[in-house]
Amino acid sequence: MIATDDIAIVGLACRFPEASSPSQFWKNLAQGRESIERLSDTQLIDAGVSAEEFAQQSYVRAHTPLADVDKFDARFFGIPETEAKLMDPQQRILLEIVYQALEDAGALTTAQTNETGVYATGGGITRSYLYQEATKRYKGNSDTGSLLQLLNDKDFLATRLSYKLNLQGPSLSVQTACSSSMVAVHLARSALLSKEIDIAIAAASCIRLPQERGYDASESLIYSPSGHCRTFSENADGTIFGSGSGAVVLKRYQDAISDGDNIYALIKSTAVNNDGASKFGFTASSVPGQAKAMVKAIASAAITADKLSYIECHGTATKIGDPLEIRSLEKAFSLDTDKKQFCHIGSVKPNIGHLEQAAGIAGLIKLALMIKHRQLVPTINFTAPNPKLKLAQSPFKMALDYEVWEPTQQRLYAGLNCLGVGGTNVFAIISDAPEPESSTSSDNYIKQINQDVLCLSAKTKNQLVEYIQKMAENGPYLPMCTLAYNINTSRAHLPIRSATVITNNTSLAQWCQQALAALETTTPNRRATFDNHLNYICNPGHFIDHLQLTELTNDIRCKHFTKIYNQLIHSPHIVALMSSSAPLATNIAHQCMFELALFEQLKHWGVKFETFVGEGVGRYAQLLLEETPLEHWLGTLEKELTIYEHDLSQAHYACFAQMGEVAIEQHVHANDNMPSIYRCKPSSGSLTDNIYISHNEKFEITDLLSLLTILLEGGARISWQNYYPPKAFKKHSLPNYPFDKKRYWLGDED
Repeated sequence: MIATDDIAIVGLACRFPEASSPSQFWKNLAQGRESIERLSDTQLIDAGVSAEEFAQQSYVRAHTPLADVDKFDARFFGIPETEAKLMDPQQRILLEIVYQALEDAGALTTAQTNETGVYATGGGITRSYLYQEATKRYKGNSDTGSLLQLLNDKDFLATRLSYKLNLQGPSLSVQTACSSSMVAVHLARSALLSKEIDIAIAAASCIRLPQERGYDASESLIYSPSGHCRTFSENADGTIFGSGSGAVVLKRYQDAISDGDNIYALIKSTAVNNDGASKFGFTASSVPGQAKAMVKAIASAAITADKLSYIECHGTATKIGDPLEIRSLEKAFSLDTDKKQFCHIGSVKPNIGHLEQAAGIAGLIKLALMIKHRQLVPTINFTAPNPKLKLAQSPFKMALDYEVWEPTQQRLYAGLNCLGVGGTNVFAIISDAPEPESSTSSDNYIKQINQDVLCLSAKTKNQLVEYIQKMAENGPYLPMCTLAYNINTSRAHLPIRSATVITNNTSLAQWCQQALAALETTTPNRRATFDNHLNYICNPGHFIDHLQLTELTNDIRCKHFTKIYNQLIHSPHIVALMSSSAPLATNIAHQCMFELALFEQLKHWGVKFETFVGEGVGRYAQLLLEETPLEHWLGTLEKELTIYEHDLSQAHYACFAQMGEVAIEQHVHANDNMPSIYRCKPSSGSLTDNIYISHNEKFEITDLLSLLTILLEGGARISWQNYYPPKAFKKHSLPNYPFDKKRYWLGDED
């Protein structure tokens, strides 16, 4: 039974210190890597730190490096160079991250056709691009509504994502300090449950500038003098702040199951509250406030605290904050259990620092990956527990090893705690997804689909080469038809394309070699040939036999063909022709049904045809399509069949081409200004802008796949939703699009 309040995480993307992707982030977590770098004198001076400043004993030469904060693929998002230079890197990077999260969810297209909400948050101004660079170097207008404001203000973070990615649901910027990104998740979840939206994106970006700059630990008790974050450890001395960006794509669990999505984890519940005035000061945290959010979330998830086997904590490693957080958890757990040391605790902050507004999304992505892999990861920089925590007398124990995550019950349940300066608390219950009750999410058709088209595309030829190589080197080990399904349905139709016919016997290396070789010989001026309407020239050269008909009717991608064919069997024209005593009348009837059903199948797949023009036998398929009166149609056809009886029995192409001497005027003619698709190769004429389906005497499904490769490379948009049956294969996480990043920075010379 599916819980109606469960929300599925179906896609994610991130760029964290020393991790440009979720797979690299997971590798770092599993290895217990601390992504904190020590800075040299030269790096500090280049960042504008004076020698006098970093010579102070309290100055800490540490930062969390985030790659390519100065770079962006402006061309991909249609942003002019002058605007790209002025735009806050938090917004630039988040555009790329959200695009990648939608790719990972296989929702680039469906997000645009459904109600998709965007809930986003960004970092503050004190270490922002606006404060550090733009206001110093930009001499233009900086008032309300100016380009400077529109490209830097947090008010436009979510709405720019919606605008550039064509997302038409609610679009909200969310700001509650360090709990912002989990408040965004809470709002997204609420909108999904109320059915206000169908897909939700929760995203966060916090980038501190200059990157290569340390800090003066004496300025605040929260800063770590050692330059390490040691959550819950006896030698914990504060936190180190970092930069990062992350996004998750959310759907109602029942919709995710219905769509065959790749589910990382489920959000069972979220609870948000504020401490109010019952605490020491505005910036302090509150035990009662945190505990109330925890209790509410646990109750909303319809579980008890003893089912939780892991808590991803806020864990800032401060002398006051860590004990208060553990006391809050103890208070919430005590309502359900008095068991000791059964629930692991940990935090991502020792790995990547405190990402402020993006801290919650970093913890959520870590937790989702842990659940997906069913592994606990170590909380690093821990020596012995802070004695003030009294962990031995609590329900909690540290997660210190990379180990299999064994559930205390049949399911994995975890909590995520997130706090914000100002008192907004968020607690979430996250779980694994139950095993499906049937094979509805398995690769249902893997035995039936043994050959397919694989189409990968990019904005430029160089990016496409890189994308093909990236997919071949880093793609998951999958049957090729499963990979083709995932690429075709989850990646965008961009201008430069590689389309290849593959089989399950094709290896990734073979596909890569074949695709790259074909790309080298492709002429760029063919790229946009088939993106508009086409002529369809129906000129069959040979009779269709039973085996050829069966090949199409048995292919699960051609169900529309079968539907149309079966409808035509009962049409008055075909019924009359089947009853005719004219020679080969039955063969012609099946031929006409086959040709029209094939034409309709191609249209169903999204091929745009303006005309259907018949030649030879195909003329009668066209006249049938034009609803020529039955008596006139049948009488003329019977007369021609009688005249060419001997030639037709030989089934030669030249004989078919002769048909039409007993004429019925055709109402539709080919448009000379558009390319044509021929059913068979014409006997003469230029094929510069034309293609044909049948290469051999016998029509095969491979002919259709080869046609699709040409159409796709020529700019056609195939409706993969109509091409594949629902949930044909499992969805898998694949390498993301390789953005062509270039440096855009104010102060650089043009």
